Amino acid sequence: MTLAPDALELRFAYGDYGLSARRLWEHTELGQVNVFSKAISSRQEFNDAAEFIDVVCFKGDALSLAGLTLAELKAGRFPLNSLLRGDSVLAGLAQAEDAATFVGLVAKHVDRCSVRLATRNQHRPFLPAAGTEDLFGVPLIFSTLQRRLQDLGKSKAGAEQWLKTIENFQKKGLRAEELDCSSLRPELMSLDEFGEQASACALAKLCCFKDIRLSVMPVVTDAQWQLRFGAVPGRTLRQTRRLRKPQAGQTRAVVGFDSVLGYRIEQVEHQALWGTDVHWQAVTHDGLVIGDDMKQTLFPIKESAVALAIAHAKLRFPKRLALGQWGRYAWTGGKEYREWLITLPYYPASYFSGHFAVRNVLAHVRCDIREGADGERVLLLQEVQSDWAQTARRAIALGFMKIHDEACPPFLKEWPALAIKLVLLHAVHQELDAVAWTRGQHQVLRYKGLGATGLIELYDRTLPREVNRMVKHLGCVCENLGVFVPTNFSIKQSESGYDVYTPENELLGTAQTLEKARQFAPDGGHELLYEVHGVRLSDAVRKAIRGSGFPAWG
Repeated sequence: MTLAPDALELRFAYGDYGLSARRLWEHTELGQVNVFSKAISSRQEFNDAAEFIDVVCFKGDALSLAGLTLAELKAGRFPLNSLLRGDSVLAGLAQAEDAATFVGLVAKHVDRCSVRLATRNQHRPFLPAAGTEDLFGVPLIFSTLQRRLQDLGKSKAGAEQWLKTIENFQKKGLRAEELDCSSLRPELMSLDEFGEQASACALAKLCCFKDIRLSVMPVVTDAQWQLRFGAVPGRTLRQTRRLRKPQAGQTRAVVGFDSVLGYRIEQVEHQALWGTDVHWQAVTHDGLVIGDDMKQTLFPIKESAVALAIAHAKLRFPKRLALGQWGRYAWTGGKEYREWLITLPYYPASYFSGHFAVRNVLAHVRCDIREGADGERVLLLQEVQSDWAQTARRAIALGFMKIHDEACPPFLKEWPALAIKLVLLHAVHQELDAVAWTRGQHQVLRYKGLGATGLIELYDRTLPREVNRMVKHLGCVCENLGVFVPTNFSIKQSESGYDVYTPENELLGTAQTLEKARQFAPDGGHELLYEVHGVRLSDAVRKAIRGSGFPAWG
């Protein structure tokens, strides 16, 4: 039995508490950022599985983090942000038999991950890794509150005076939500209690947004073909080692070779009383024969040896593909189609949308890179959406939720701006020439009129307005751009590269690159220039964005 995506929580029979391995699973299987204070060691015996299990609270079907791990609960260590304080009933439940079974299951998962030597991903990171100074978990997204306090340097005041100063900040554009999320208000209350003064730079260091640190991750799936056995190379391969004694004197011939990882399939022959006996075995790149759970290494059919090699490679060198799962709702002909999820892995509440099996997706962006009218490289946003914000707005309108409820996402009103800021940083990081997005009417046609009013508002009004607000001081504005889209044929990404199809969905050819795939376009095949919204990113603009970044709010 393994840790499955539909069995990541254990709910105790009594009370509203339980355990969850969801954040561990998302990290190991989906590439989510590691949210735990301890790294998942390459050697399982260094780890206690309880360190990667969250204690959670259930409210109906919803769950939220209690602010501590199972290991901390067992040791009686309760972090300051924990919702629990020495709950003896919960501590007793954590020792129950079903809890022990759950921990054992998680331990097996960590053990399996410990033999993983490398994960092969076919994508570049959305942004470079964040530094310790990046409060929101991504580079170049900063806190306006912190920077304004830093500008005041060593100025000192009491809590009451600082609150008045921050009120003045709000009159000049500081968002109230930023103050609420900064953890600074409790610090000021503590300061007021003792009648002390604090400097502005000291308060700036106390600004903390740990619960809303962001992570941007692609939608990944396991590759269907972990290995591809082809022709045997001309070079000499590593000698097969650790053969069983009964194999002595047998002849072996390599009949299949994977050029990436070096796995091979060998045909083994030896003479028996009734003639030549033929078997097959799987061998690693360093010559070790692979055995199954029963320690069997020789198989009567080649397919059994191939399946064993693939399972061995999947465990140690899993190949993940970032092709997404909603590519059918996108124009074909783009390069490097990705579905990026902007997530809140540290946020206490847990939200799950119907589109992605990932916790707390604040917003998602579906995009690809394609050629513009002047040959420029354009990052085209096929879709920008927040299921969480949409769900919350409906609940608030019906009176089922309040804006300050835990289940309500941060950036409720500003998620489009935050998404565009991250996209602009991504485009700058990739040295792209422009960012563009489809028009509202394109979206209306794609979804057959569903939600037409909201789609037109978002794509034709909100996104252009937000982009202009962000870049107008850099000397550029939102404008009409053109991107090429195939019309009487299609080019779709696949595990093999790029597949070219006729309008009748007949495969014309496959190539590893988009440029080579275009050679398979049918006679008379052409691409039209679609007019979309966008903003150009000159060298000067990219340099300016790298130098200044963007505020998280505003």
